[in-house]
Amino acid sequence: MKQSLRTMRQDAWTTEDDAILAEVVLNHIRDGSTQLAGFNEASRRLGRTAAACGFRWNACVRKQHKSEIELAKEDRKERKSAKVQAQLEGGDYDHPTATLMTWAQVLRFLRQEKSTAQQWASRWRAAERQAVQWRDKFEQVDRAYQELRTDHAKLEKDYETVVEDYRALVKIMERARKATFLNGDDVTKEGFMYRIDEYGSLERIDTAGSMEQVE
Repeated sequence: MKQSLRTMRQDAWTTEDDAILAEVVLNHIRDGSTQLAGFNEASRRLGRTAAACGFRWNACVRKQHKSEIELAKEDRKERKSAKVQAQLEGGDYDHPTATLMTWAQVLRFLRQEKSTAQQWASRWRAAERQAVQWRDKFEQVDRAYQELRTDHAKLEKDYETVVEDYRALVKIMERARKATFLNGDDVTKEGFMYRIDEYGSLERIDTAGSMEQVE
């Protein structure tokens, strides 16, 4: 049975996969949920098993987001405290118009957003560098192609010239053969020879020194 791409690359975690896993788990920590619930949600989004997500988190991703985890835990504590206070005061913490967020929470939120923005900026710069590398490679290949194309055109022209010269030579040889055996002439009897003049015509030279141009 033909395996799917995900099945074939089950262990191949990309930077984007790690970012999604971190985002999901941090949100669950921040909201007072469990990491296991985060693994389950990440497994649905990434097309992996919850066990694989949990292993990846504990083995790699968690170490890269220690500061974000601490901030998420502090935010969870403050949210819980604010929610309890709002309930005691008869307010609704989850209401969109609630104004129970402290300046410390705002600062942490902004720091977290700044960290996320820096990560995406770093990925963008890496993508730009890769694009420049591919563009340079394309230009090199294109230059090589143009050079080969020029060489090919020159070879074709040289080939045509050789063919024309060969045809001309064959014609000269044919004319010489016909002139030699025309009317039963015999070189040994007549005592003449042939040469090509400056215009490319075949000339017959007899032994007496007179020349006769062959038509």
